[in-house]
Amino acid sequence: MRAWEVDRWSVLADVCTALNMLCGFLGILSAAHGAWERALWLAFLAAIFDGLDGKFARLARPGKGSDFGLQLDSLSDVVSFGVLPGVLSYEIFLKQMGVAGAVLGFMPVLCSGLRLARFNVLSAAGSSQFYVGLPAPMATLTVCAFIWLDPLLPSAVARFRLLPLVMAAVCLLMVSRLPYDKMPALAFNRGAANSRNLAIFLFGLVTIPFFPRYVFFPLMMVYIVAGLVRGLRAPGRKAHARREKEQYEKDGL
Repeated sequence: MRAWEVDRWSVLADVCTALNMLCGFLGILSAAHGAWERALWLAFLAAIFDGLDGKFARLARPGKGSDFGLQLDSLSDVVSFGVLPGVLSYEIFLKQMGVAGAVLGFMPVLCSGLRLARFNVLSAAGSSQFYVGLPAPMATLTVCAFIWLDPLLPSAVARFRLLPLVMAAVCLLMVSRLPYDKMPALAFNRGAANSRNLAIFLFGLVTIPFFPRYVFFPLMMVYIVAGLVRGLRAPGRKAHARREKEQYEKDGL
């Protein structure tokens, strides 16, 4: 690939990363002013820009991307997928819980930071087939999807105020070592698994903007449960975890 082509894709990747950060910042402002639905949509938009920057980065440098882009992307993700869901959840419900609510609101910030730091270390060591732990954007989208779903829950279920449990669960999954699918390649000739994931991804992209209360949370559950099942069934799971542990010890994490 020619140098100007590399520069073009790299610039596009960095622009998308900056737009991701902007969406996160605007989402935090919206949440702080009580515009919760706008904040939810900004989180959704931030996730789209996050997906695009990765695609453009790999077009610039197939298989890896640039170190600068990697670090910038992680800093942006902490804003959009760490601070934003923490502030949003705190403003919607957690502040009623006092100090416990503040601690829970901080958990996405901490766990996304840990998750992204680990991702950067593992990326430097080489690419792998799966993500290790629930990606921070997917954790944020799960929280957003639940907030959308919450008004539809039967009163007998809604009275338990499940948002803190959802927050705690996705935070634990972020720092877990469960294997989660990466974003599918945008082609239907890359194998059955990629075709299935791409079909689900396109279905979500088309239907979520029109029916967020009905399709968003079930789709997120499909992704989360798939990672849980894969982690429990994978025959090489223990060996994979041991290799990851050795890598963490080597890098002092």
